[in-house]
Amino acid sequence: MKNKKMNNKGFSLVELIIVIAIMAVLVGVLAPAYLRYVEKSRKSADIQAIDSIMIAMEVTAMEPQFKMKENDTMVATFTDGNLSFDATPADDVKKELFAVIGNYTTRSADFKKFIITGTVQKEGTVKFTISEEDADDVIKYSDFEGRLSK
Repeated sequence: MKNKKMNNKGFSLVELIIVIAIMAVLVGVLAPAYLRYVEKSRKSADIQAIDSIMIAMEVTAMEPQFKMKENDTMVATFTDGNLSFDATPADDVKKELFAVIGNYTTRSADFKKFIITGTVQKEGTVKFTISEEDADDVIKYSDFEGRLSK
C-alpha cells in the first residue's frame, strides 16, 4: 500500500486536458469583456483630452494679447490621431495652444479623425462644434455644453 502511493506522482493526461479546457473556456469568455473595457477606457481618456483642449482654446481666445474678435475661429484637427491647430488671427495662438496642451495622440478607435472648431461669440464666449470625418459623410457631435455626446 505504501509502495503504491509513492509511485503516484503528478497528474494524469485526462486531468491536464480537463484543466486546459476549463482555462480555454474562461479565456474565451473573459477576453472580449476585457477588450471592451480597454476600449472604453481609451475613449474616456480621449473625451477628457478633448475637454482639456476646448478649455485651453477658450482660455487662449479670451486672452487680450491675442486680440481675437467675434467670428474668429480656432480649429483643432486630429488626423490619424495627431493633433494640429489652425488659428485665426495669428500663429501666436497656435504656439500658445501647443504650450498649454502639448502634442496629444488619440487612442480610441472612435476618435481617429475629428475636428474641434471654436468660434468666438458676440458675448465673448467660444462655441465649439465637434465633427468626425469619414470617407463619405460627416458625423456631427452636439455642440459642447460641458459634456461630449454623440
